[in-house]
Amino acid sequence: MLVPCEVKLDKSYIKSYFTDGWDLLKSPLRWRGRQWATAAAVSGLTILAYSQDDVIMEAFQRNRTEGLDNTAKYFFDPVGKAGVLISVAGGIYLYGAIAKKPRAVRAGLTGVKAIALTAVFTYAFKFTAQRHRPTADEPPDPRIWEGPFAGYSHHSFPSGHSSLIFAMAAVLSSEYKDKLWVALTSYSIAGLTAISRVYENKHWASDVIFGSALGFFIGKFVHKSTVKCPELINIPGVSSSGYPGFSMIYQLR
Repeated sequence: MLVPCEVKLDKSYIKSYFTDGWDLLKSPLRWRGRQWATAAAVSGLTILAYSQDDVIMEAFQRNRTEGLDNTAKYFFDPVGKAGVLISVAGGIYLYGAIAKKPRAVRAGLTGVKAIALTAVFTYAFKFTAQRHRPTADEPPDPRIWEGPFAGYSHHSFPSGHSSLIFAMAAVLSSEYKDKLWVALTSYSIAGLTAISRVYENKHWASDVIFGSALGFFIGKFVHKSTVKCPELINIPGVSSSGYPGFSMIYQLR
């Protein structure tokens, strides 16, 4: 059972950026059946969307309105940016520090780390893929990928807004899993932000699906890694002399 611990802005927290990043990188080596099934489902959904990217793009562009344009431009576009999300997480941390709320401190610091690590992995994918955005070509072509050796002119896949905001939503919903409204609010905003990237013609549908899944996975991973504490595990047993007893195992982070 995961026991939440106090998280502080100290050397251990800073070091965890590197250890968590390394653990994330090699995490597929430890995946089991359920994790591989989830990865297969995300891949399948991304491929399905990829096959219909141009159709989905045209459908969104045919149904744009001034009201939705303004909502996407002035709310969902800013809220998905790294600077805004880090400010939100930082504000949660400051509130927790001032009001002496360890849970808010933990949520804020974990959120900042999840956003930072998500940004690193997202831009690694972007640099490797070099996919053209919908506005890069006339007519738009979702099939153009230039690969890692074409400079850094195109970075559509995956969607950074989607991955970053889903990472933050995953952290908040995990930290406040006893408060349903937190999960409903954070995931609703994250989902609408991801959809707005297709609506504004900034990304293809497959970009936001993969980006959202990437951010969700990293957010959950980072939260679990950050909040786990050392635990003492008692194991009942019998000594060599035949007397009942127990063994104690100290589980390190």
